[in-house]
Amino acid sequence: MKLYAMHGAGSIIVEIMLEELGLNCDVIYPNDEDRKSPSFREISPYGRIPVFITNDGKPVFESLAIVLMLLKHDSKHALAPAPDDPSYSQFLSWITYLATTLYSALLRFHYPDRYGDDKVTSLALAEMRAVYDHIEVLQSDYLVGGQATMADDYLYMLLTWDEHLEESLTNRPKLRAIYDSVGSRPAVQKVMARQED
Repeated sequence: MKLYAMHGAGSIIVEIMLEELGLNCDVIYPNDEDRKSPSFREISPYGRIPVFITNDGKPVFESLAIVLMLLKHDSKHALAPAPDDPSYSQFLSWITYLATTLYSALLRFHYPDRYGDDKVTSLALAEMRAVYDHIEVLQSDYLVGGQATMADDYLYMLLTWDEHLEESLTNRPKLRAIYDSVGSRPAVQKVMARQED
């Protein structure tokens, strides 16, 4: 198995999963020029990170797709509910919501020039905060009931990209508790330490 990754990018969640699952995987950090090459575009049409190469050589791109694919290695269902568990649909809803809504808002916040005029940044920040508020009113300690899942890890990754993180966590104790809980795990700390390299 092989993972094409980039420091501070959506590959963080995949690196966390690989650590949690104890899977041996070569992690490669291609540079900008490598990601523009025809050979890389064959495995990632837009040159995006992450790309995961399976044991049979098949490329899987997009972080959400890789996360869902890697769950087949989670035989103890420590990272997500089992597919026949009633809370599995809730897990799918949350992780997809984060990948399509919060991730998108963060991209618009950081790269407003890609999306339009000067209002993009403030609108993206408002959408980010709306997602945070949605999380804050949950009745459970984690996104999916009382069990920490990869949805919480996905949220953690996205929160690390929030340039206003302390402000976002202020008066949102549930959001802060999830952030602190995920960030305290050894596998997560190991992956985040690599982001500094």
